[in-house]
Amino acid sequence: MTVLITAGASREPIDAVRFLSNIGTGATGVALAEALAARGHRVVVLRGMASAVPGTAIESEGFSSAEDLHRRLQDRLARGDIDAVIMTAAVADYRPRIEAAGKMGSEAAALTLSLVRNPKLLPLLKSYSPRPLAVAGFKLTVGADPAARRAAVAAQFGGGGVDLVVHNDLDEIRRGPIHPFWIYRTPQARPVKAAGTAALAVTLEKELIDANARCLHR
Repeated sequence: MTVLITAGASREPIDAVRFLSNIGTGATGVALAEALAARGHRVVVLRGMASAVPGTAIESEGFSSAEDLHRRLQDRLARGDIDAVIMTAAVADYRPRIEAAGKMGSEAAALTLSLVRNPKLLPLLKSYSPRPLAVAGFKLTVGADPAARRAAVAAQFGGGGVDLVVHNDLDEIRRGPIHPFWIYRTPQARPVKAAGTAALAVTLEKELIDANARCLHR
């Protein structure tokens, strides 16, 4: 199986030297890439500029903004050699409406940024591939109760384009020491728990192979 994994955070430019970003480190995506490569799969990683970097045996390239990631995904998937996509990247929902030329001055007492929505990428991925494609989305919540978690997962399924959703919550991650993940096959199904990225890689391997087989027989 050939797997494309996105990892890390996007950078949405404010001017030539400033940008909006988030706390995504790319650690989960890179750990999954290395685990799946060790299990015999070909893995390609698209990683944010400040992301962790996979070992040299894994093909990878950087992306900057959500728009840049969008272009790279289109290009990679159009080649027709990808079986599955794992979208761990923390892609910004919004970007500045205007990128200022050069470097803005720092004399003003206050600045106001106008933000516009970035397109959601998950619903588009299957349309870019000339072959059936299995897609795993990731959803992060912060201190969410069970109802809020399920609602967030259902919303990602509702947006379309995903075969399964992996949920994690920042409060659980920070409690450590093992990063728990919850894998949903449908919004209503009871999730499967994976304790750590090694366990997640094993579960995703099976789920994505099964999802790809279902896509082939539709």
